[in-house]
Amino acid sequence: MKSVGRTVLQMRITLYRRQFKGGQAVVKTVFGLLGLALAVLACVMAARTDASQVLVGGTASLGLTLTGLSWVLFPVLSGISDDNIQPRHFQLLSVDPARLARALLTTSVIGMVVPLTIVATASIPIYALSRSVAAVPLALVAWPATVVFFVTLSRVVTLAMSQLLKSRRSREFALLAFGAVFGGLYFLQFPITQNLDRVLSGEVTWPLTLAHSIPFGWGITGVDAVLEGNWLLAIGAVVGLLLLDVTLVWAWQRLVLRHFEGRVSTSSGSTRKQTAEKGRDGATGWRATRVGAVVTRELSLWRGDMRRRSQLLSVLIFAVLAGIGPLVTDSIPFSAAWGAWIAIFMAMGAGSNSYGLDGGSMWHLVMIPQALPDDIRGRQIAWLLVATPFAIVPVVVVRVFGDLGLDRWEIPVAVTISMLGVSAGLTAVNSVRGAYPVPEATKSFSMNTRGSFTGNAFVFLILGIVVLAVSVVPALVLALLLPGAWTYLSIPVAVAIGWLGMWWGARMAVGTLVRDSDRILNSVISR
Repeated sequence: MKSVGRTVLQMRITLYRRQFKGGQAVVKTVFGLLGLALAVLACVMAARTDASQVLVGGTASLGLTLTGLSWVLFPVLSGISDDNIQPRHFQLLSVDPARLARALLTTSVIGMVVPLTIVATASIPIYALSRSVAAVPLALVAWPATVVFFVTLSRVVTLAMSQLLKSRRSREFALLAFGAVFGGLYFLQFPITQNLDRVLSGEVTWPLTLAHSIPFGWGITGVDAVLEGNWLLAIGAVVGLLLLDVTLVWAWQRLVLRHFEGRVSTSSGSTRKQTAEKGRDGATGWRATRVGAVVTRELSLWRGDMRRRSQLLSVLIFAVLAGIGPLVTDSIPFSAAWGAWIAIFMAMGAGSNSYGLDGGSMWHLVMIPQALPDDIRGRQIAWLLVATPFAIVPVVVVRVFGDLGLDRWEIPVAVTISMLGVSAGLTAVNSVRGAYPVPEATKSFSMNTRGSFTGNAFVFLILGIVVLAVSVVPALVLALLLPGAWTYLSIPVAVAIGWLGMWWGARMAVGTLVRDSDRILNSVISR
C-alpha cells in the first residue's frame, strides 16, 4: 500500500505542477482566490451571534448544501475536474485494485479544491463554538466527515457516470436523468433568490429547513440538535454522515474494481459496419461534397460521441429554463422572450474545442492543408444544425404560451439569427486558438472534457461573450427605434451580421491552422 500510495501521490504532484503554468495557473489562481473568499465568508457568517440560531444555522446548512451540490454537479456538467489521475491509467499494470482504489481516493486531496472545501466546512465547528462548547466535540467529528462526504460523493458520481455512459441506451437515459435532476435543483434556486431577503430576515424558513434535511448540512443539523438538547438526533445525524462516508468509499472501490474485472464497456457509438447495416452509409447528394462529408461526420459525432453529448447537457438545461422557466415564475433571468441568448452562448462554449475532441486524429487534416477551409465550414454548418433547435424552441415556447405572443417578434428573431451566425464563427476561432486536450471517447471518465482547460481557452470564451453582446446591438437598435414596419429591417441586418461573423471566424481559423497546425496538433494530443 505504501508503494502504491507513494507512486500515485508523486504522480498527482508532478501533474499538478505541470498544469500550474502559464494561462492555466492564472485561471486556477483567480478561481482559487474567489473560492477562498467565499469559504471565509461562510465561516464569518457561521460565527454570527447577533442573529437567531435558526437563521445562522439555516444559512450555514444552505451554504454547505450549495457547496456539496457544486462538488457533485459541476464536474459532470462542465467537464472540469481537479481529479487528474483515473483508474484507467493503471489498467495495464500489475497492481492490487483495492489498494489502488484507496490510494486514488486518499491522494485526491492534492490541489486547491479540497483545501478550500476544508476551510468552507470549518463553519461547522465555528458555528458550534459560537453557540455552545458542548457541541464542539460533535462538530469536530462532523467537520472531516462532511469533507469526506463531499469528495467521495463527487468521485463516485463522476466515475459512475463515465462508466454508465458507454452504451447508447444508458448514455441517453443517464444524460436525461441527470439533466432533469440538475434542472430541478437549478430551478429551485430562483424562488429562493427571489425571497432571499425574507429568508435572511427569518420570515421564510422553508429553504433553511430543507437544507437541514439534506446530508450536506447534517453537521449543522447535529449541532442545532445539541443546542436544543436533542442528543439522539445529534448523534444520529453525525452517525448517518459517517455511514454515508463508508458506503461511498465502498462504492468507489467497487467502481474501480469494475475496470480491472473487464466489466466496463468500451463502446463509444455505432461502428461503420453497424451504420452500413442500418442503411446510413451511402454518401449521395450534398453529402458527397467535401463540405457535406465534414457536416455528415460532425453530425454523427454530435450524435454518438459521449463527450459532445455531455457538453450539450448544459445547453439543453438552459434552453428549457429559458423557455419554460418564465412561464412558471418571474424570477428566471434567462427568459427567451427576446432571444435565446443564454442557450446560444452555452452552445458556443460546447462547440469551442472541436479539434481538441479530435485529438491525435487531427494529424490527417494537418497533412492536407487544402482541406482546411472545407473542414472549418463543415464544422460550422454542423454546429448550426445542432445549436439552432436549442435556440428556436425556447423562443417559440415562451412566446406561444406566454403573454407576449407575436408582439415585437422581430426582436427575438434578429437577436437569435445574429448570435447564431457570430457564434458559428467564434466556435471556429476558439477551436484553433484555444484548443486543449481531452480524454479519448473510448476511455472512462471521458466526460472530464475540460481537465486541461487553459487560460487561453478561458480568455477566448470571455471574449466570445463580449463579441456576442456587441454583435446584437445594430439589429437590436433598429428593431427598437425604427417605426412601424421598418423594424423588420433588423432581420436582414441580423442575417448580414451573422453571415459576416461566420465568414470572419472561418477565415481567422483557417489562417491560424495553416500557420500553426503543428502547435495545435501538439496541444490537443491527450497526455
